[in-house]
Amino acid sequence: MRGTLTSSMCDLAINRDNEVGFSEYMDQSADFIRQVAPGSGAEYAEELRDGASKLKQETMAKLKHGLRGQLDPALDKIIKRKVEDFEWNIEGKDMNATTYNTVNIINSNISKSVLQITQSGKDANSKQTAQKLQEIINSDEIKGLPEESRLDVLDQADDVIRELEAPVTDKGKVHRGLKRIGNFISSVGFKVLAETVAQLAVEYAKAHGM
Repeated sequence: MRGTLTSSMCDLAINRDNEVGFSEYMDQSADFIRQVAPGSGAEYAEELRDGASKLKQETMAKLKHGLRGQLDPALDKIIKRKVEDFEWNIEGKDMNATTYNTVNIINSNISKSVLQITQSGKDANSKQTAQKLQEIINSDEIKGLPEESRLDVLDQADDVIRELEAPVTDKGKVHRGLKRIGNFISSVGFKVLAETVAQLAVEYAKAHGM
């Protein structure tokens, strides 16, 4: 058991290191484009995406199979986020403005999805779960987190809400997603808010016979 836990922790650390390095690569590439081709950065957005996609393929090829399933969607999100940031802030040098745009994009997507869920024929608990999760990510505690931590929470919440919105919802995926969000919020020190998310996961499981 101890060996399995240690191995899992090492795997998480390896994936996290890859995510950080990948994110830094994209930031450096975007900065380089702005420096050498100011004013024409929009033409290079696709080039930035292609370069990141190639690096992703090289990175995944070097990993053992068990790590790929977790890292693959994480790198896809980084590529999507960084390219969107680049397109939003082609001329800008202010990274705070870029992060602000990213947060707005994700929040806007979540708001649209929650509205779709509440107006759909989804069951009452799914609607309540989506609305409550939206309230949590808009809380003062989450808004006060460091930029990367806040984006992590928003990304995870976006995944859960998108699954709730899907025509056929993977209930296990929703439940696991809620638990991950709760664990992450707990890890950054918000125990009471984490307990609220944990209770949301319990209620969802009960409502869907899990």
